[in-house]
Amino acid sequence: MMQRGIAVLAALLFVALVPIGSPVVAQEASTITKQEMARTKFRDLTERMQKLMLVLQKNDTDANAATDAGILLAGSQYVQEAQIHEHMARARTLIDQERWDDALVSIGELREKLGKLYEILQNRNDDLRKLLERIAQLENFKKRVDELAKEQGEQKEDSARAEALQKLIEQAEAKRAEAQALLARQQEIRDATNELGMQAAQGATDALSDKEGDLQEDTEKLAEDLEKLAAEKAELDAEAKAAEAGKAGKPGDKSQPGKPSESKPSESSPGESKPSESKPGKGKAGSGAAGKAAGAMGKACESLGDNQPEPSLKDQDHAIENLEKTVDELDDMIEEARRELLKLPFDQMAKKQDKTKHATDTLSKDMEKAEEGDENGEGQPTPGKKRVQQAVPKQRSAAGQLKEYKPAKQKQQDAKEDLEAASKELEEALAQLRQQLQDEVLRALEERFTAMLAVQRELTIATNKLHQTRQNVLTADGSLPAALATKIMAVATGEGDLEVEASDAMKLLEEEGSSVVITALTEDLKDQLHEVAALCRAHETDEVVQGKQKDIEDTLELLINALRRTIERKEAGG
Repeated sequence: MMQRGIAVLAALLFVALVPIGSPVVAQEASTITKQEMARTKFRDLTERMQKLMLVLQKNDTDANAATDAGILLAGSQYVQEAQIHEHMARARTLIDQERWDDALVSIGELREKLGKLYEILQNRNDDLRKLLERIAQLENFKKRVDELAKEQGEQKEDSARAEALQKLIEQAEAKRAEAQALLARQQEIRDATNELGMQAAQGATDALSDKEGDLQEDTEKLAEDLEKLAAEKAELDAEAKAAEAGKAGKPGDKSQPGKPSESKPSESSPGESKPSESKPGKGKAGSGAAGKAAGAMGKACESLGDNQPEPSLKDQDHAIENLEKTVDELDDMIEEARRELLKLPFDQMAKKQDKTKHATDTLSKDMEKAEEGDENGEGQPTPGKKRVQQAVPKQRSAAGQLKEYKPAKQKQQDAKEDLEAASKELEEALAQLRQQLQDEVLRALEERFTAMLAVQRELTIATNKLHQTRQNVLTADGSLPAALATKIMAVATGEGDLEVEASDAMKLLEEEGSSVVITALTEDLKDQLHEVAALCRAHETDEVVQGKQKDIEDTLELLINALRRTIERKEAGG
């Protein structure tokens, strides 16, 4: 309510400006009388300012009241510093002395001072300017944070490929060692089987059959592991090709990165054996050399179970041959992965990470500097600053690891998460500021339209009186007297000034960006004012013009009521 009281004072001041700059009030009154009216209105205004300020200063527990009191104090101080009362008295003296040129200059200067006071009382330009600057500042910070998070994510993917290749090499080396151990076991069983000769005593091959069965199970497990390892390598190869091509995949390729293609197992494969009924737990071997080795072992196991060592030797030889082939395939995989790892430009990756770290550090300093504020020390905490600062040492550590030809995926991921968290904090702060901007714009518009309505009513009254006067003062040739034409042009100037006010309101609405209906009404108001100003410049003052002026008043009242309802609804949480 206090804020609305200040808006009323501002509107009264706006009205006080009219008789000073335009002879549109009380046509029959003399210039001296109109100047005295302005002085009286301004004296009443300053007295009301002083009384309202005292009331507000007593309410020291209300932050809004303190703000309003500060606005009135600033206005009162400006009145004293600008010596507005003295300036008005001087203008009156110049008019009394009929020093018209000097009086016009003095009144022009006085109008500028009153306009400045009007802006101070409204307190809209400074508050909105600061709010818009704050929004622009945080939007800039968020844009930089998002760009850094994107860069960090891309660099993390490069490290992830290096880390995946290293892991692949480690796994392949471990599986090669397993294959070599299985090969050694198979060779031992084969040597023991060979020593039995063509005929073996009953039960002599049972122990070897059990060993061959256990070996088959271990080899089948190896075959399954190698299938997974081969799928991982195929995935890495596909990602490498996609990275080189600069896209996720070739047109028409329906496979999804990160998901190995599925294939149905064939009914049977060369070298594979069906699970032995006498050896429960023996599963179907996988494809590839290891799978073939497991299949050959299954046949050897069956022969040994039937006490037939001689037929099992051939299957054992097949198993040995395929295990040797498995070792060779793993050697090839390891060698190829090492070549791919060497292709990765660790030096360039380290330089990129250093560059991103430097940009992040610069951003954190800029965010910290923003908290210091301007020369008046009006700084505010910067959302996301701490998370940006936390990302810097992680980026520095990642760059150090890359310089040692070590992937830094985890450090880079941690830094990326910090930057994303900073972006989220900034977005939340921006959402609050945009809501505050909307509230400020609505209040500023209510104040502006209230002042405009007061002026429009004065202009409408003046137009009506001017039209009544022109009926009796036409010259012999039917033209308007120069003095009356000047007064009508003053009304046109007043309507034009209001059109400028409406244009400024449109700019505020563009900044606020959500009040579609109010924007449409304000656009219509601007067009109405433009039309009436044009008619007045053509010296039109009849009922049509006055009707259009009344329409302007109605539009302003509609806007004011709509704004007040909107503000009240928002204050009530609607």
